[in-house]
Amino acid sequence: MFSGIACTVVGLASFFRAAVNFAGVPRFFFLTFIGFPLIAIGSAALALGYKQEIMQYNKNESVPVFNETGAEIAPAVKSIASAVREGLSAEDAPGAAVCSCGTVNEAGSKFCKECGRPLSRKCPKCGNTVDMDSKYCNLCGTEL
Repeated sequence: MFSGIACTVVGLASFFRAAVNFAGVPRFFFLTFIGFPLIAIGSAALALGYKQEIMQYNKNESVPVFNETGAEIAPAVKSIASAVREGLSAEDAPGAAVCSCGTVNEAGSKFCKECGRPLSRKCPKCGNTVDMDSKYCNLCGTEL
């Protein structure tokens, strides 16, 4: 890369010296066309050689920013999560069973988690499992 810079400087100096002095054709201007590709190749080689150090520097500069941002938004995320948690009640859950005592039980529960009463019963005619608050069997229509 440094030889490319040297060639470019010599070539450009020759060009401008000839232009200012009206000396005609610059003698070393061709070095500019050699210098620019050497600068590009040298820069690519340097970047490749220092890739690990560059990546480590970027990591060391970025991680504290990410950590600080996370610490700043954590209270907002917690308040949103608690608002969502409060907004969803067990009664809204599909299949939730409400006992006669008023306790909301998870879907598929057979007994109340508060009072222990059964949450379903069997139809006397067909034997189908029916919710406690049903007045009729949903399979055969028998009045319970």
